[in-house]
Amino acid sequence: MKYTGSKKADEKVEKDLKKVVKLIVDELNPISIILFGGFGRGEGTYEIREGKVVPLNDYDLYVVTKKKIPDERLEEIGKRCSNLLGKGGGEFVENYNEIYEKNKYFHVDLRWLGYNQLGKLKRINRTYELKHGSAIIYGEDVRDKIPEIKVPLSEAFRYLTNPAGHLILCMDGRRLRNEFKKDEKFYLLHHIVKTYLAFASSLIISEGEFEPNYTDTVKRCKKIYGEKFPELIKKIVWALDLKLSPKNRKVEDIRKKWFEARDDLYFVLGYLAKKHLGVEAENVADLTKKIYKKLPYVYFTSYIPLPKFLAKKAFFSQYALNVFYSARTKQFKSLLYWKDVGLRIFLASFLVLYSIDDEKMREKAYKQIKIFAPVKSKNWKDLREGLLYGFDKYYSQKII
Repeated sequence: MKYTGSKKADEKVEKDLKKVVKLIVDELNPISIILFGGFGRGEGTYEIREGKVVPLNDYDLYVVTKKKIPDERLEEIGKRCSNLLGKGGGEFVENYNEIYEKNKYFHVDLRWLGYNQLGKLKRINRTYELKHGSAIIYGEDVRDKIPEIKVPLSEAFRYLTNPAGHLILCMDGRRLRNEFKKDEKFYLLHHIVKTYLAFASSLIISEGEFEPNYTDTVKRCKKIYGEKFPELIKKIVWALDLKLSPKNRKVEDIRKKWFEARDDLYFVLGYLAKKHLGVEAENVADLTKKIYKKLPYVYFTSYIPLPKFLAKKAFFSQYALNVFYSARTKQFKSLLYWKDVGLRIFLASFLVLYSIDDEKMREKAYKQIKIFAPVKSKNWKDLREGLLYGFDKYYSQKII
């Protein structure tokens, strides 16, 4: 089976997965195990260390059973799978003030899928990728039970949420001074690469298209936008080369590259906002404010399990997400607003990204963050921590 761009690397991944599958089968008795993410697409990241193949980042698995498996149980088994491979199994987003180490934060991420719910999965990119960009590594091939979907426009915006949070996650005051420790440069480059690949997915969704792997996504993006955004496309192609080949992962000025990725992220968001929301703005604060006024009315329509004409009128139901979030975090200010707190966190991340040397931007970021997170002060360090608190608590709910 193809997991990477290298036969030698595939053999290493195969050995790892055999160990993981045995443990999962013994403990959870699944109907099927689906490998998704980079390795499931055949585009897994790896490096050669002292002549040996070392898979990087994580193995993403869906465990399919009829009976619900609690998240706590999945986390326990996932941690044991990681340890079985000699990995730490940590989640860096939960330990954002730690020093990043490849081995410590490599983890086997287990999620549950109900066998009887496969035909009712949400209209999101993950559903499309599970059907067309994954690998069955144990049991029944259940992908024929997953419905064919057209990836909705909302996903073009949602593809930018993780890059916004992860660019903040892998940069802090010390790293801004170009002081990196252990594997921090690798982690920063990893998320810069993922940011540019997310642009490619977001841009082709904007054109009503979608591809289940990065190679075809970048190819399609280049064809559509090569003349319109030539410099951006060059960077996207560069990112794909780094993703697929361990020989190319060297960047002279990683800090400069981070700022470039931040600015390109703002550019893509602005492009989508103008094209699909009719929003134009001269600066980050104005752009996020205008997007927040318009996007909540249309963003969730594709995800609400109702006929389209009813879903359009049920946009206010996103308030339930604020109820879930406040119950989990005890941040009750989010209940004073009906618009999804997740969108507020997403857009506040842009204020944090651009508030590093901007006192007025820090003030605006502080006003937004204190609605969804405990934030000590208006200095950038505390704003970063408040934003990452919300980012972790909201997106780890795995609601969408």
